[in-house]
Amino acid sequence: MKTDLFASIVGNLSDGIYVIQHGKAVFLNQRFGEIFGHRDHESLIGCDMFAEVYPDWQSVDLFRKVHEQLLSGNYDKISWGQPSAKVDGTPFWIEVEARLIEVQGEPAVFGTFLDRTDCKLIGEAMHASQETLRLLLDAMEDRVYVVTDDYRLVYANRKMKAALRGEMEKEYCYKLCRGLESPCEDCSTDHVFISDRPMQKEYFNQLAQCWYSVIELPVRMPGIDRPTKLAVARDITERREAEEKIRALSHRLINVQEDERKHLSRELHDDLGQRLNAAKIAVDLLAQDLAQAPGDVAARLGQLSQMLKGGVESVRHLSAGLRPASLERLGLVEAVRNDCDQLAARQGLKVEFTHHGMEGVRLSQDAEINLYRVVQEALNNVVKHAGATEVGIQLVASYPIVRMRIRDNGTGFDPGLCKGKRCGGLGLVGMAERVELLHGSFKIHSNPGMGTRLTVEIPIAEEADPEQARR
Repeated sequence: MKTDLFASIVGNLSDGIYVIQHGKAVFLNQRFGEIFGHRDHESLIGCDMFAEVYPDWQSVDLFRKVHEQLLSGNYDKISWGQPSAKVDGTPFWIEVEARLIEVQGEPAVFGTFLDRTDCKLIGEAMHASQETLRLLLDAMEDRVYVVTDDYRLVYANRKMKAALRGEMEKEYCYKLCRGLESPCEDCSTDHVFISDRPMQKEYFNQLAQCWYSVIELPVRMPGIDRPTKLAVARDITERREAEEKIRALSHRLINVQEDERKHLSRELHDDLGQRLNAAKIAVDLLAQDLAQAPGDVAARLGQLSQMLKGGVESVRHLSAGLRPASLERLGLVEAVRNDCDQLAARQGLKVEFTHHGMEGVRLSQDAEINLYRVVQEALNNVVKHAGATEVGIQLVASYPIVRMRIRDNGTGFDPGLCKGKRCGGLGLVGMAERVELLHGSFKIHSNPGMGTRLTVEIPIAEEADPEQARR
């Protein structure tokens, strides 16, 4: 009774039903035979589904590949639409849904499908939409393309095709796009396929002599059973060139600023400082000559001498701030040590300065002054903003780099909020620019309430400055 009921239900369904196991048709209902035009569907049981049962050789590859994907375990269920043909060659559209099942303990595929020929207008609309999308992509000035995990281009818009050096069907993407014989060193294909979000990168195309900004994300392409990624590349050469010009100008301004500071420092020390010192000596001599003069002349001359002494000290302090004499005489290590000692005495902070491997290492004048300025700015920020009680500075030379770390136990901050801002004095931007001028790296780690840590690394020049080597 149950068997008759099942047969009656299945036989009257409007869906074609099939079950495939090991590539063979193990069940077909009557509606399946009617849709495809088979006169005797029962005689097909046990036949090869893709060679004998499914009659359209032009679309059988797609039909077979979808089932192979199901059996590979990538999906539990999948549905799709595709063109097909009946036994007599009449074309029509089918809508299919297939899912994994077990038959007698072994995997099989259970599928249902409908004749969707009546939805021809929908198919034509989809085709029109695809054509509109193609025209839209071809109208873009960005390069749009799709690449498989084995470096094959399977789609390229008009802009991308115009730049290719060869035929898409014959060459790998790295040969077509950059003229290389092996995959690009900056290829991010593997990372894209394991990422759950779009990836962005910038690279220089040596063949085209252009910079590109690329956004990549994994996609599925109909009819392609390999992992693929969609990429949109924009030419940013003009922007990069403008940035380089701005960076070069910024570096030039820093150098000009240091030259001007050096000039002012010498003028203050050698001219104004000497003049004030000479005036003080003259006043002291005059005070000695007028020591017996009546009234308060001697006292007033003593006050004037003290004022001149204060002026001389101020000039020396200003001169040292503009261009520290200890840096030029003794080098970076002693200049930093001197500033640390002064900060500890002046502010009552615990300042720890250590250095390793710096003995006999003399950096270029540009390297020393810019590293020193970074230390100055960092200590200035500690005093003005951090509210720290402890500061540590570590300077280490380990060929081929010099690494400097500056840490404090202050209030900390969110570095993201200071991007592009002058966070006191030179600011983080100015500090980073000075390090970049030395072809180094500048990193800052900080969180509110957890202090701040700066890390600077610069390369050691292979050839020392002969003038500095003698010092």
